[in-house]
Amino acid sequence: MSRLALALVLIAGTASADEPAKVKKDLARSGKAVTTRARAVAGTRPAKLVNLYNTWTHEWLAVEPGLWPAKPTLDRFLRDHYTSEPTAMEPRLVEIVVAAAQHFQADTVLIVSAFRHEKYNLILRKKGHQVARDSAHTKGNAIDFQLPNVTTKALHAWARAQQIGGVGLYLDSGFIHMDTGKIRYWSGD
Repeated sequence: MSRLALALVLIAGTASADEPAKVKKDLARSGKAVTTRARAVAGTRPAKLVNLYNTWTHEWLAVEPGLWPAKPTLDRFLRDHYTSEPTAMEPRLVEIVVAAAQHFQADTVLIVSAFRHEKYNLILRKKGHQVARDSAHTKGNAIDFQLPNVTTKALHAWARAQQIGGVGLYLDSGFIHMDTGKIRYWSGD
């Protein structure tokens, strides 16, 4: 059982009385020490989670700020919905959307688009959608998202102030685009 699982067992209080001892024993056997973080969470209020919702796959991923999901989990969650293929996603994307949620005190982030397979990107271009030929989405470096109860203009202003990379405003569609490329700005539909 991982340290995070131990913390969750201690927070939830659903384990039997000997469960934490068993977890400690398992960790000791594996050569890992029980961290002070895991001990410190017992009896304290759990950290506020940010819930990521993939609007295409209808999947949820709960993230505790500062404790990021494992890379394969993140890559799978942000996969292309058309081909269902994942790619190596830029880990800073989760930090970006969680920071936005924290700034606006939102507990949910709606992921509109993340990885986009080149095949799907081409289909969208042929159908006349506003997608770049060499989109950062096809490289796993971009994310389109929105926050419930936060205006797209307010989210866009926050994103521009971050000076992280590209920021696109899609006012009619109600989301913003952020990527980790060069700093640049644009507006779409």
